[in-house]
Amino acid sequence: MQLPQPIQKTLKAVGLLSVVVLACWIRIPSPDGIPPPGQFTETDGYFYYWQASLISEHGQLPARDLHRWLPLGRDLGQTLNLYGYVLAYTHKAIALGFANITLYHVCIYMPVICFCIGLGALCLYLSHTYGLLFSSIVGILLATLPGSIERSTVGFGDRDAFCLMIGILSVVTYLVSIETEIPRKRLIWTLASGFIVFLGGLSWEGFGVFLSVIIVLELWRFLTSETESGLGLYALWVCCFVPTLYLASPAYRSGYAFAEHLAAFVLIPPLVLLAMRAIRYLLISKVDRLRPHTRTVSLGLILTSVTLALGYVWIQQSTFADTTVPISNSPVMQVMSELKPPNYHFWVYRYGAILILGSLGFILIPLTFWKKQGILLSLPLTVFTISSFFREHTDKLWGEPFGNALFGIALLGCAVGLLRLAWQLKNEVSTSEFVFIACCLWFIAWVALTRDAKRYDLFIGVPLAFGATSLLYCVTETLTQSLRHSDYVTDKFREDFTPIKLKSGAVLLLLTAVMFLPLRHAHTYRARSTAENMRTPSPSPSMVMVMFWMKTTLPNTAIVAAHWVYGSQLNVLGGVKTITDQDTYLQNWILLYNRHVHNATSEREALEYLKTHGATHIMLTGKDPSRSFLHGELSDAFLPVYPKKDFNNASIKVWELHYPPDIKTDPKHLKTGFSEIDEALELK
Repeated sequence: MQLPQPIQKTLKAVGLLSVVVLACWIRIPSPDGIPPPGQFTETDGYFYYWQASLISEHGQLPARDLHRWLPLGRDLGQTLNLYGYVLAYTHKAIALGFANITLYHVCIYMPVICFCIGLGALCLYLSHTYGLLFSSIVGILLATLPGSIERSTVGFGDRDAFCLMIGILSVVTYLVSIETEIPRKRLIWTLASGFIVFLGGLSWEGFGVFLSVIIVLELWRFLTSETESGLGLYALWVCCFVPTLYLASPAYRSGYAFAEHLAAFVLIPPLVLLAMRAIRYLLISKVDRLRPHTRTVSLGLILTSVTLALGYVWIQQSTFADTTVPISNSPVMQVMSELKPPNYHFWVYRYGAILILGSLGFILIPLTFWKKQGILLSLPLTVFTISSFFREHTDKLWGEPFGNALFGIALLGCAVGLLRLAWQLKNEVSTSEFVFIACCLWFIAWVALTRDAKRYDLFIGVPLAFGATSLLYCVTETLTQSLRHSDYVTDKFREDFTPIKLKSGAVLLLLTAVMFLPLRHAHTYRARSTAENMRTPSPSPSMVMVMFWMKTTLPNTAIVAAHWVYGSQLNVLGGVKTITDQDTYLQNWILLYNRHVHNATSEREALEYLKTHGATHIMLTGKDPSRSFLHGELSDAFLPVYPKKDFNNASIKVWELHYPPDIKTDPKHLKTGFSEIDEALELK
């Protein structure tokens, strides 16, 4: 019996709200689990709190942040700072009604809020496409995945959950816009999608990965269609973010270092696709003999564009190398654990059975949609999954070089498989197929990145939850069909247990098994354990005491030289300026600090480096080398100021610097490693 429409809507609202409440309950602990006032559970949380504080005080960020990376300061024109503005102005809005809510409260709770908004939007969309039960299962899995919990709990403070929310909203609104048939609503959703992409482009340099999912989907539509429709809406969508991003941020106009190729990867692809669609429209409308070969023209344009893109990469390979070396091969990046490849234990603990179920979903579902043709995608996806999640074991069998080559072949195979499938299909593609393709592209893109840097694994939770749920539905469909057609089942049973009831019950039973078995290593057990382990505040209590001493003793003009990971913490908790920080803006300065201070051959060398950067104090911690120059005998130029008692045996030491008159500054200590900056400073 069909329930009345108001009851259906109420049930849907209650179901989706329950999923969001579950996500909040896991991520918001009791008051005892919240970090001490002013502290975060992750280093970058201090960085965004610092940015939000500057915005709250001055209304906007300065062109250069002269509290860090001194004496040059951090060039904020090369960063994407929307999250800091969101924090600051969210606090201003909340403070109008709740004066006791501070900026710090907004910062520690924002990751939870952003994750829940993204989760709610995803479940709401899936409920319209696949039904309430399907969307609820996806939501439950995503809400409880340990890999999704770590970077979205109270106190984390980083922008990862915000970027995930923007990514989900951009893809979901795009899907809604192309599915909507009413012109006015389609226009509104197109504008909404374009505006959200604009926000994403101002939020994170890696947002282009989310945008690439939409671009490839547009290429799919471009290749499967034989008529050019919606060109005006696509042009409007592109105009929402391409010119606005170019005008809004210098990083897109004159990016250097990490932002050097930002425009090429974010602004150029949608423009190229727009040009391809316009060219095809002109060709098929002006040349009659090309109309029967519209899809051939589309394929030719795509292959031409891919060739030109590969040519650009080949021509610019030296600049790519200069840009990517600091990310992958520099000593600074190699010590950052979040940028190291994940091992097999990492995958198992954070995703468990969902990892296998989700991967099998993406491997098997193409066969259900496209039968034998689906093997064009299933086969490379199988190789892709094995060479990604089981890399640690397979590399022992055939070596890392062959494993990387196999992974590259799998990526190429996925691209060719998608292209071939689109070429074989014509015009009509069901909504469920289109959503699957979007999730599959999301899966491939983020797993490929996570394979070499585990910090990106937050973003693979969405496709894994979708793939796992899709597989559960496929299995239950097969089981219920077999059961209903079994000779051992009576007509009464078939009458009482309709296909919908059987399928729903079977799905819930399978979900229960996934969530609670095996008992000591179950999905729910790992979810709770992860949520509890992610609540350790940073820095340590002893370091907090040092920074409190700085805040109450040193003037706010003091410049403290210290290990780079403490940079933003010193700005926020210590109230002092710094010469390096975890932003890793000028990694060469971090290397120079170690070379000329910790590995100095003379005290004069260390003092020259410190004076060049204007340091007034220097701090030695357990993160610094055990054989640091600072552990030796120092002259009166290094005046011990913290701690006052038992200084020699202290684990954390702070000296005040008194430079002798003969110590001079040396420009060589300011070399950044980036030619654009060095040339401007005449440090070539």
